[in-house]
Amino acid sequence: MGSDTAVHDLVIARYEESLDWVLDVPDAYRVHIYDKGAGPTSTAVRERAETFVSLRNAGRESDTYLTHMLEYGPGTGEFTVFAQADPFEHSPDFLELLTRHADWSDVQALAWCWKEQIGYPPATLLTPERSIVPDLRVRPELFSLSTFQPLEWVDSGAEGIGRGYRQLHRLPEGVNMCAHFLDMCELPDVAELAEQHLVGRHSYGGIFAVRSHLVEKVPARALERLRQAAFGATVHGYFCERLWLHIFGEQFLFPLQLPGAE
Repeated sequence: MGSDTAVHDLVIARYEESLDWVLDVPDAYRVHIYDKGAGPTSTAVRERAETFVSLRNAGRESDTYLTHMLEYGPGTGEFTVFAQADPFEHSPDFLELLTRHADWSDVQALAWCWKEQIGYPPATLLTPERSIVPDLRVRPELFSLSTFQPLEWVDSGAEGIGRGYRQLHRLPEGVNMCAHFLDMCELPDVAELAEQHLVGRHSYGGIFAVRSHLVEKVPARALERLRQAAFGATVHGYFCERLWLHIFGEQFLFPLQLPGAE
C-alpha cells in the first residue's frame, strides 16, 4: 500500500498503458489507479497503489478524475496530481516534476505539449525559455474561450472540437463556448468570470496538480454535472480537459472590454 510518509495524492487514469513507471513515483505520493482497460498489472504496482479500481471505459480521463473527487474526496494530501497512465508523451519530465512541488502554484499545469513528434505545438514554441518551471519542461497553452483555438498556432483538431460543440448546442459563432459549458455544469461563478474574459490556459492531456483543499471547494453537484457531461458527447470531455485549471481557481486572461466600460 502507499507509504505512511505520503503527503500528496497522484490520481492515474489508465486504459491499457504500462504502469511500471509507478514504481519510480516518489514515496511522498499516495497512488490511486483507476483502470478502464485490460492491461496486465504487476503485483509490485498493485502493492504501491493506495487505490486500484476498475471502471467502465467511458467518459475519458475526465470521468476518472471526477470519480476520484466524488468517491475518494479531496484527500488529506497537500497536492492532488491528476495524470493519464502514460504521462510522458505530454509531460516528458513528469517524474522529476513530482519532486518539485515546492515550485508549484496552487493550480499547476504539468504538461509540455500534445505530441511533440508531430509538431503539436510547433517546435518553435517548445523552447527552454517557454517553461514555467526552471530546468524542466512545462508549458500551459493559451486558448480562445470562444473558438477553442490556441492563440499562437493553428490546431485543426481544436477547431473541429469547437465547431462540434457549437453545432451540438446550436450556438452561433462568437459565443463564449467555455462560459456556456461551465454554466451548463452548474459552475455559475466560474462561468461568469469566463464570460468576462477572452482567453484561458490549459495543460495538455489533463495533466495538472491542485492544492487538495481547492478540490473541496467545487460543489458536489457541479462535479456530478461535469461527469454527466463527460459521459455524453465526446466534445464535452475535451472541454473538461481545457477547463480544469480554471475550475479550481486559475484566473482567466484578457478581460473583455465592452463599449462604455471604464
